[in-house]
Amino acid sequence: MKASILAIIISAILGILVARTITKPIKEMRRQAQTIARGDFSQNVNIYGTDEIGQLAVSFNDMNDRLRHTYAIVEEEQRKLTSVLENMSDGVIATDVNGIVTLMNEPAAILLGKSPEDCKGRYLLDIVEMNKEQLHVATMADHGSVIFDFGDEENDLLIRAKFSTVLDEDEDTAAYILVLSDVTEQEKIEAERREFVSNVSHELRTPLTTMRSYIEALTDGAWQDESIAPRFLQVTQNETERMIRMVNDLLQLSKMDSRDYKLEQERVDFIAFFHEVIDRFEMNVPEHISFSRELPPQRMFVWIDRDKMIQVLDNVISNAIKYSPDGGKIYFRAIKQKHRILASVEDEGMGIPYDKVDKVFERFYRADKARSRKLGGTGLGLAISKELVEAHQGDIWAKSREGKGTTVFIALPLMGRDRGAGK
Repeated sequence: MKASILAIIISAILGILVARTITKPIKEMRRQAQTIARGDFSQNVNIYGTDEIGQLAVSFNDMNDRLRHTYAIVEEEQRKLTSVLENMSDGVIATDVNGIVTLMNEPAAILLGKSPEDCKGRYLLDIVEMNKEQLHVATMADHGSVIFDFGDEENDLLIRAKFSTVLDEDEDTAAYILVLSDVTEQEKIEAERREFVSNVSHELRTPLTTMRSYIEALTDGAWQDESIAPRFLQVTQNETERMIRMVNDLLQLSKMDSRDYKLEQERVDFIAFFHEVIDRFEMNVPEHISFSRELPPQRMFVWIDRDKMIQVLDNVISNAIKYSPDGGKIYFRAIKQKHRILASVEDEGMGIPYDKVDKVFERFYRADKARSRKLGGTGLGLAISKELVEAHQGDIWAKSREGKGTTVFIALPLMGRDRGAGK
């Protein structure tokens, strides 16, 4: 009896020891699995033998190492993706299959004026202020993009929104990606290009139509009328010369745009140079206009291309004469400022509306279109002048009041020691 009890006790003890030997590594693997589930791959389970449980522990540790390596790769790719998104100039918004925002980078937040944190979890169409019909148009448009106007009264803002889908392994839509680009300047340049082509076509068509009418009249027999033929030929010649001037101006602007020209600069006393240009005009100034020079006696040296700057002053002074009324006076002034000389040409003409003053330096813009065409203007003179002055690191602008005349200012940097104290 005692032997049986002792045998049972020994068997129980041995059973417990064997069970612990089996369950201990299993419990360790269970705890390690829970640790791995929390993202901690730093620990391994202990290996107590080479039996099946030991082999399972070896496989478990191998799996842990592979998961750690894979997780490190995923984290590295995530950091790369985050860095790319943060440093992109375009805005990126990612959503789930239901259109709920899951990711939004800083450029997208700036373009839309909304915080990424506030946008996460919200419906995409509410953020970009679109409806489902607009979304359908955008996704079905060419290259899946559409342009929206987010501007206001003060600032223009055109945003191109490009939509794309992310597919899962079954080729079903899993998410949406929206890329936002600021195309305000691009669209503005394209609009200016279209307007420029339209203006060139219009400006060339007008003299060509006039020439065709007069040539047809001459062909029909007007050339035999000695009182009419010379006048018709004179008009035809004037229109031809006007087209030649326009083409030459366009070629010059084209060279400036392509930087296919260089300045032949030299040291010039601007005051003496200004007097020379005014003298040339004063010899042929109409009787109903007078000049007034208010130029300082001291010398002020600038680094300029004489021919190019003569062209600038010719354009400005010619306009002043063109728009001066009978009995009008044109004032020529120059003052020394800290690092530059400021010259001005002021007339007493009809002036320019306040909101159109800056436009006089745009190509083909005319304050008085009828009078400009009558006097042979191409609408390119001040545009060329602006390009030339800026090529000299200077600036040109105008101030005007309707009925009170216009003043054109030209600022050029002074040379070396001439950059003295202010006026």
